[in-house]
Amino acid sequence: MAGVIVEKNVEAKLRDGTVLRGDVYRPAEDGPHPVLLMRTPYNKDVLALTILHLDPIKAASNGFIVAVQDVRGRWASDGDTFFLYRNEFDDGYDSVDWAANLPGCSGAVGAFGVSYMGGTAWHAAATAPPALKAISTCTSPNDFIVNHVRRGGAFLLGTFVQWSLLSIGPNAMMRAKAGSPDFLPSLVQLIDDIDGFEDRVRHMPLTEFPPARVDDDTFLPFFKEILARDVPDELTRSMSVSDKHDRIEVPALIMAGWYDLLLASDLEHYASMKTEAATEEARAKTKLVIAPWSHGMFLNVVGELDFGIRSSGLLMDLKEDLTAMQLRWFSQRLSGIDTGIDDEPRVKIFVQGINRWRDEDDWPLSRAVDTPWFLGAGDALSPAAPGPDEEHDSYVYDPSDPCPTLGGNLLMPRTYVPGPVEQSPILGRSDVLTYTSEPFSADLEFTGHVKAVLYAATDAPDTDWVVKLCVVYEDGRTFNVVDGIMRGSYRNGPERTLVDPGAVERYDIDLWATSIVIRAGQRLRVVVTSSDFPRYDRNPNNGELGVEATATVPARQRIFHDAERASHVLLPVIP
Repeated sequence: MAGVIVEKNVEAKLRDGTVLRGDVYRPAEDGPHPVLLMRTPYNKDVLALTILHLDPIKAASNGFIVAVQDVRGRWASDGDTFFLYRNEFDDGYDSVDWAANLPGCSGAVGAFGVSYMGGTAWHAAATAPPALKAISTCTSPNDFIVNHVRRGGAFLLGTFVQWSLLSIGPNAMMRAKAGSPDFLPSLVQLIDDIDGFEDRVRHMPLTEFPPARVDDDTFLPFFKEILARDVPDELTRSMSVSDKHDRIEVPALIMAGWYDLLLASDLEHYASMKTEAATEEARAKTKLVIAPWSHGMFLNVVGELDFGIRSSGLLMDLKEDLTAMQLRWFSQRLSGIDTGIDDEPRVKIFVQGINRWRDEDDWPLSRAVDTPWFLGAGDALSPAAPGPDEEHDSYVYDPSDPCPTLGGNLLMPRTYVPGPVEQSPILGRSDVLTYTSEPFSADLEFTGHVKAVLYAATDAPDTDWVVKLCVVYEDGRTFNVVDGIMRGSYRNGPERTLVDPGAVERYDIDLWATSIVIRAGQRLRVVVTSSDFPRYDRNPNNGELGVEATATVPARQRIFHDAERASHVLLPVIP
């Protein structure tokens, strides 16, 4: 392995005069070398946040210069109070130009990163800097509102609070209060707020959330701004890439996780790049890899299941680690070296149940057949349509005692385990309905997008509907596979329309996507309830916006499964 030189706090002066600072890892040998750029709000000195995805030391020892830079307003970089994504388009363009002019650079730059860092790669690519030749992103946002803040109209409370207070809060507090008499008390209070997550998330109204200091524009100015937005607007569009793929000229290696918070956005990126990217190379050579990972965790154990060594980012398919795969990608794109990556199928997915990787020509799979499985009488789940006279099921949802979060595509305190988690603790609740199939007589694969259709009624002017699709093992353990939520007042789209109490409505609920083989002897189970707290805010049931509500009321919920109102899940069956 070749020697590596590390240069600390190398300055990049942006067009407006702001200075950003990055650590540069370079081969000891003279160049020219291509540059890999990662821009982070999480502190460039914390290598643990990048090393499992792309190890800068290994990359430098293999002939790449790697620049890891703090974004504007964070850690070693200058700039005004941090406001997520607001400056990443222009700053990304300028930073790519800076990287291309580092001593020893060949003039070719690639951008990479996980989560927010992957977002900065997309932002830079959307400005089409001449030196940028490719990007590699993992679990990265696309549309800000849809991916970070709202799902089905419900507010992603747990993620937004955890990310704002823990990931951004401490450095934001230091920059806002350093040198002032109230710095230490404010920092101590912030730590108490982070540790007191369980209590703090129950505060009402959220628009006056004390831990975010919503009246202090020097701390987390974005918190109040984002709470005020339940649909995309000029601000959130200026923070998003979702309408800008037609400006991207370079191909992307997109990595996603079945249990990742940003799975939907990664699939959206891939779909948009195939059809909208600005060049034929970008449209034809973009690739997609989907593993069973949760957010930022590239391990074989996800949630409470072990998917085997093949699934780990340390030894994917027993062939290479994540760094090696990306270095092959960037060597091909930045240096023109034939690494064989262009000869490989453009999609690689991990199939749960059999725990094996499989190459595919595209996503979604054209051979998948959308097949309804119907909720039925006696808590049944079956591909057979229900009869005309089946009774509805009912329960009471009380926001003061919400159904707790248990597994799923989470980014929350680690006491909330992301991924597949055994669901028994919630299955006996009075506000939870279950519908279960007979044991399968043979293996059956579902690969693709999953949707639930509920015909339901509530006696409230607004309420939530939560659906989980689970697999039931032969020993009775139940593990979540996919899930989704729909806030009733957003059933028709972004325009909020309250529900007519008592009226039976159709709710189309996106459960995102999966690839899994249900083995012979196992069963499918659909779970229906009205809360998933504190992953999402509680619907108060009184017609108020969830983030503005100061009180709640219980609601009587009814789920219908007769011939004319046949509630079902739509599963992508692989023949």
